[in-house]
Formats: sequence, structure tokens, C-alpha cells
Amino acid sequence: MNVPTLQFRPPASIFILVLAFVLCCPLVSLADETPPKHVVKGGCPDLIDLIKDLTPAVVNISIERHMLQNSSTEPPPLFRSKPGSQEDQSKKNDKFQSDSVGSGFLCDASGHIVTNAHVVEGASKIVVTLSTGKVVAAKLVAIHPKVDLALLKIAPPYALQKARIGDSTNVQVGEWVLAVGNPFGLGRTVTVGIVSGKGRFLGLGPDDNFIQTDASINPGNSGGPLFNMSGEVIGVNTAIIASGKGIGFAIPSNYLTELTRLPGNADLAIRGWLGIYVEDVTSEQAKKIGLSTHRGTWVDEVLNSTPAHNAGLKKGDLILDADGKAIRNGRHLSRVISSFRPGDILKMKILRGRQAQMVDVVLGKSPE
Repeated sequence: MNVPTLQFRPPASIFILVLAFVLCCPLVSLADETPPKHVVKGGCPDLIDLIKDLTPAVVNISIERHMLQNSSTEPPPLFRSKPGSQEDQSKKNDKFQSDSVGSGFLCDASGHIVTNAHVVEGASKIVVTLSTGKVVAAKLVAIHPKVDLALLKIAPPYALQKARIGDSTNVQVGEWVLAVGNPFGLGRTVTVGIVSGKGRFLGLGPDDNFIQTDASINPGNSGGPLFNMSGEVIGVNTAIIASGKGIGFAIPSNYLTELTRLPGNADLAIRGWLGIYVEDVTSEQAKKIGLSTHRGTWVDEVLNSTPAHNAGLKKGDLILDADGKAIRNGRHLSRVISSFRPGDILKMKILRGRQAQMVDVVLGKSPE
């Protein structure tokens, strides 16, 4: 016996209602999601609270310079913000010129301030304006012997907030950074960008190892801090290219350890010395001698009666490693040597002809 099958055909209006519900469900789900409070990856970071935390440690620096004083070490014209560049801030009389020249930051609670050496160069009087507007006198206590850094000291008028110093070896190209300073005398100006390069050599000194950033840096920013997103100082804003835009340079923060130790031990200013001239390896030379990577630096000349001469280094030796580090070029070797002091032993791996060998050099003191 066949059982009859009943068929039910719903009206078209029901299909329309069901379809509308399905299409609306995803929208309801998305509307219920709460957006993250702080967006860092995939968007711009939220900097409001960070800036409030960091700016109290940043100071403005003004100097009074004797107008008759001869400054023979003026910075190169393409780089750095020159002292006295804020003409509208200048006040002149017969003997002195007062300039709002730069920035700095507190590195401890006892009143030590880091800035650029060229900011306070030739100063007869140094004045620091704190974040509260309090103006105090400062004295110069140390200048780094190899890079453009200076250490000032003030008598704290109240409890001071210091900046936290980070490890610049961990800086990565592409990470967000903040530059805080006193551009054009405007005071406590914050700009944001990324690290756009590392290890930049500008020809300002043998220890050039600048961090490059596109965070806006202008005359008056010199000596101010470059912060990472953890609120740590990773660099000291120092140089600009006058004809460039979005190109600024900061001295890595790891130099600050040496600077802050100088007042208590002047011997730390003396760096180790090898006594050679070098020439970098070309790609063609690297292939010819069978190097798998393009690295190392040739010994072009060995000076007589120097640590290199006493250790037996010869013209034509290829320096591959120093202190266990693979040497990239001559500038890299110079930075490695500068981390040692006279009397320290530097272990080096060289290639003489086709034979690799180890050489121990007892570093000396530069005859500068």
C-alpha cells in the first residue's frame, strides 16, 4: 500500500526572512567585538600615555658664549644643528651671545644630564630648563673622547625623573621610535617615526655608528633622546643632513655607559690602539681568495714600534676576526678595538697568503 506523501511549499516571504537573517548574522557578530585599546602591530601605536611618562626627563639647554671666543671645531655644515641657529632666540650685547641651542635628558636622579658635546661647546655659562619650567645652572663634567656626547651636572631643585637607558644593540630596523627635544626653541616637541637604518658612517669620526631614523629631527633637537616603544633611550639625536628630509641620526645609547663613568675615572677615556692602516676587501678579492662571504679588511700599512708591529702583523694580512667577532670592514674593526683599553690583549684571526692563523696583540695607547 502506497502511503501518500504530503508536500509543503512555504511561501516566498519565509525564504526572504531566512536569507535576511543569515546575511545579518556576521554583522551582529562583528559589532559585538571590542577593538583593542592599544594598536601596535598592523596600525599606529597609541602614544599618549607613553609621552606623558617620558617628557619629564627631557630638558632644554641654553648657553652663553663669549662672542670673541674662537671655536675651531665647528660641526661640518651638512650635519648637526649648529649652535646659535635660532636667530630669533638670540640676544646679543658687547661681550656675550645667549642662544637656545639644544636638548638633553636626565640620566640619573642626582642631576646628571646627557647632551651633545657640540651643544655646549665653548660655553661660558650653561642653563637648563626642566620640564616644570624651573631654570637651573649646569656645569660640564665630562666629554666623551670619541663621539659627540657630553655630561652635565645640576643641583636637583626637587626629586627628578630620570630616563631609562636601553640596549642599542637590540635596535631593529622598522621599530617605532620617538624623538623628544627643543627644535627651533619651541620646547618639548615630540616626533614619531621608525628606525630606518643602523651602523651609518657619516665621516664625523672613526667611531661613527649612527642609528638612522625618519622621526623628524631639526636644529635644537641635538642632544635629545630617541626613545623606543618601551620608553627606553636607545639613542641621542645628533645629526641631520641639511638637504635631506626624513633623515636624522642618533648616537647609540650603549656609548652612554662610558660617558657616565668618565667623571669618576678619567682613564676610561683612553682607548686601545693597534697602529695599522687598513683597506676593505672588494667582492672580486673575496671570490679570488675563496671567501664564502664578503668580509674582512686588509692590512695596508703597519706603523713601526706599534702594537701591531710588535705582534708580527704584516702588510697584506687579511684580518677576519677580532675578539671572536667576524670583521665586516675597517670601520667595524675600529669599533671593536675602541672597546678595549691599553694593555688589553686582542685576539685576532688573520689570513696570510692561504694560511689562517691566530695573533694576540697587546694594545697600546694612541699617540694623539
